[in-house]
Amino acid sequence: MGKCAGLHKPSWELCELKEQLHPSHTALLVTDMQNDFVSPEGKMASFGFENSMVQAIVPALKEFLAEARELGVLVVHGRVINDAAQNAPSWYAFWGEPVVTLEGSWGAEFYPGLEPFEGEPVVTKYAYGSFEGTNLDRILRRRDIRTLVVTGAGSLICSGDTIHRGFALGYHIVVPEDCLADFSTEGPEWSRTINEVGMYIIAHHYGKVVSSAEIVKAWRDWA
Repeated sequence: MGKCAGLHKPSWELCELKEQLHPSHTALLVTDMQNDFVSPEGKMASFGFENSMVQAIVPALKEFLAEARELGVLVVHGRVINDAAQNAPSWYAFWGEPVVTLEGSWGAEFYPGLEPFEGEPVVTKYAYGSFEGTNLDRILRRRDIRTLVVTGAGSLICSGDTIHRGFALGYHIVVPEDCLADFSTEGPEWSRTINEVGMYIIAHHYGKVVSSAEIVKAWRDWA
C-alpha cells in the first residue's frame, strides 16, 4: 500500500489502523482532565471517588500529547461545567446542586501539564459526552477529520458517551489503553474492573483499543 492510499479511500474503506490514523484526518480528544477529576485534592476525591487510575495515566498522556502536536495531529480538549442553568433537569435531579467543576473554580481548570496550547479547540459541555450540545462535530467536520482518538477520564461514562456518539456520527474510534482511565467509590480494584469493562465494550462494539505507542508508530509511518 502506498503512503497516500489511506488518504484517497472513502471513509468506510479505512479498516486498517494505519489508514484510520493518518495525521491529516485524525483528532486527539482529551476528555475531562480537570482538577476536580484528576487531583487528589479535587472534589471527586473528597466525595470518596478513588481516582488513582486517572492520576496514573497523566505521564503517558503528556507524552502522547507531545507526539501528537509534533506530528501535526489536531488536539481538542473537552471540559465539563456544572451549572444549574445549563444542565438538563434530569442531571440536576440526579446530581443535585452543582458543586463540581464550577465555572471559574480551580476544580474546573485543566490539570497541570494538560492545559490546551494556544489555538487548540476547547469544547465546554454540560453533560457527559463531548458531542452533546456542543460544536465538536462541526469542529471536526470543518477540518475533514475521520478518526477520533479518545483519551482522558471516564471510559464508561464521559469518554464512553463521547465514543458512542462519535461512532454513531461516523467517526472511526481509536483508544490508547494507557491514556484512558476511570474511577469509582469502591476502591482501586473496582476502578480497574470498570475500566476493563469499558475497554472491552469499546473494542467489541466501537473501535480499536491499542497502546499509545502503536498509535504514534502509525503516525510516524506516515511522516
